[in-house]
Amino acid sequence: MQLKNSYIKISKVTAFAIVASQALYAENYVAVEYLQYDENENRVSVSAPTLSASYDIGTDYTIKGDIVFDAVSGATPTWQPDTTSGASKRDNSGDYTYKNQEFDETRTAASLMLTTRFENRDELNTGVDISRESDFYGNTLSVEYLHYTDASHNQSINVGLSYSANEILSYDYDTASGASTKETSTSINVQAGVSQVLSESSLIKAEAFAISDDGYLTNPHALVVRDYNTADQKLTNENRPDTRVAYGANLKYITLLNDDISYKVNYRFYTDDWDINSHTIENDVYYAMNKQFTFGVGLRYYTQTEAEFYNGSKDYFTNQEFASSDERLSDFDAFTYKASVDFKQNDKISYNLGGAFYSQSTGLDATMITTGIKYRY
Repeated sequence: MQLKNSYIKISKVTAFAIVASQALYAENYVAVEYLQYDENENRVSVSAPTLSASYDIGTDYTIKGDIVFDAVSGATPTWQPDTTSGASKRDNSGDYTYKNQEFDETRTAASLMLTTRFENRDELNTGVDISRESDFYGNTLSVEYLHYTDASHNQSINVGLSYSANEILSYDYDTASGASTKETSTSINVQAGVSQVLSESSLIKAEAFAISDDGYLTNPHALVVRDYNTADQKLTNENRPDTRVAYGANLKYITLLNDDISYKVNYRFYTDDWDINSHTIENDVYYAMNKQFTFGVGLRYYTQTEAEFYNGSKDYFTNQEFASSDERLSDFDAFTYKASVDFKQNDKISYNLGGAFYSQSTGLDATMITTGIKYRY
């Protein structure tokens, strides 16, 4: 196939699918987006405006950056004293109930990435990410190399590595002082993949990854009940292992069904030594009605098994070293239903609006709305 025609076709696919499977072209832009996320039963609510920008420095360098300000409020479920039974906070003589614990939090996060293109048009991406909350500091460095295996750029191999260093404030529920301790954790993520253009209208990408987490991996706000209905019953912090090794794979296929409709399917497998295994299948269809409007719909299915140290009952944990009642470590299924519309006013300005509904078998439901504007220059 001719290189020029291949680039045109695949560029249309990736534009419709909103996925950077190949670095086919770059553009200078500034974009503003707003996200509103709300869970049922007055649980977590997130408001997050984001500012992002991209700038080409000649033909060999592109720098991209974004900054987001999250305002998070609501409540997250965990075991707490049941005040209706006569118990007060940290009074282990009463009963316990699994209910929402209220909180308010703000987060500032920023990322910066530099893409360097070499004479053979291979690419090196180097990035830095930072995240700041009142009880969490996170810093991540990443590097990825993309190598084209043929002159037509129809096949590429990528390898990447990221390293994260985090600081977490943990709170000891067993003491009434409310004192906190600074804990640390690290995470190393290694990935490698291959992309192949199958035809003028389709491509496939396969990728494997491995993750190693070390340090304080416990949720500092989650509590468990130990020795329930005995003289030694108490409410105490959950405890997770201080290491976790995970690995898995992603398989992505994108195709242009006709001049107006594209389809993307992605499968992800994940497993770790906490006994969590998960499968994710995501499908997205995009329809370009004309030069201005593009519509999208999608369905995502997720399922996972529970961690070996998870149990949601208040009469289960006694002297086990590791214990958690955090339902995010439980066995559950979830569906996400998505829809979006993009409007291109002209060559410089475009708008987007998207919505998603998330439904989890544990009873958690959530809605997410995003809207934004992009200016190209």
